[in-house]
Amino acid sequence: MKLVKKLLAICFLLFGIPFSTMAIVDILNPQTTPKNKSDAVAALTILTLPSTAVGGWLIWSLAQQKRKEQALLIEAEQKRLSLVFLELVDHNAGSITVFQLARNAEISIKDAKQYLDDKAKELNASFEVNEDGNILYRFLL
Repeated sequence: MKLVKKLLAICFLLFGIPFSTMAIVDILNPQTTPKNKSDAVAALTILTLPSTAVGGWLIWSLAQQKRKEQALLIEAEQKRLSLVFLELVDHNAGSITVFQLARNAEISIKDAKQYLDDKAKELNASFEVNEDGNILYRFLL
């Protein structure tokens, strides 16, 4: 459906924009005869402006659809990450490292650290350094 919308938008815009421009040039040209000016106004209002408007609307609706899909993907990823986090905290008696979250959630170390820092602030977690020198986030269950 997206491909059809894109193709239709391109067709409408490729027809509407150049012919609208030509009609406007004819209307504004002082050497154009009154009959040709009225024909240009008719073409502009009946054919080219509606075509351009429909093409623009199709492009706008595709952009809105893409934004909604991206928002849904981000929301789904946040839910998945939250479930992985909660599962790890539950299985590790409230303790978790950046590496554990990164590995289990399949995200970067940087993203895992940022996520744990945010959760630590939100949930008032404490920090410890384990025997390997890793920071251990300790959440109260």
